[in-house]
Amino acid sequence: MPRRSAVYVLLAVFAGAMVLLLMLDDPTAAHSDQPGVVALFPQLSRAEHIERIEVQDVTAGTGLLLVRDAAGVWYAARMAGSDPVVPVLADQVAADAAAFRLARLTARQGFEATPENLVRYGIRPAPAYTLQFAGHDPTGRAFESVVFEVGHANPDQVAYYVWPRDADQVYLLTIDFLLGLLPGFDQVAQTPPAEPAVVTETPPVP
Repeated sequence: MPRRSAVYVLLAVFAGAMVLLLMLDDPTAAHSDQPGVVALFPQLSRAEHIERIEVQDVTAGTGLLLVRDAAGVWYAARMAGSDPVVPVLADQVAADAAAFRLARLTARQGFEATPENLVRYGIRPAPAYTLQFAGHDPTGRAFESVVFEVGHANPDQVAYYVWPRDADQVYLLTIDFLLGLLPGFDQVAQTPPAEPAVVTETPPVP
């Protein structure tokens, strides 16, 4: 009998460990460990799922485009009106950090996206910023997000009212890590180092 009891205990421990592992492997469970927090993209969990990030400053008419190539290297380009887009090597750590936080973005509050609320939260008549991203989900399927329209900051200045275009909810999101890419373009983009100057030595006169 003691031997049978020990077997039951081991089976119970094993079952508990398997449930824990399944929860850790489930992106939705990993995103939903805090009460009242909603994962916006539960199918995403890693920075490598994001391959393009576009942030537009609607008021200034400028923007920033981050693109990851097939080798996993990020490039950044400033967008301004009809000016040509010239990509430069991006700060890989900053770009990966932005992609990771975007993939795991959560919302604590949602509000009905009525015409009155869109005006109240600064999304209409025109948003201050727009955001969009694209990539591949864990199954390898390509996707492109809807356009997210960004309005006012909340009274505490710690989050923004964001509307996924045509959705029925406006979310309060912490997206300073994305909007901060615009003024910090010089930190995000790394200009390739200049070619070293060639020094020609004059041979000594005999």
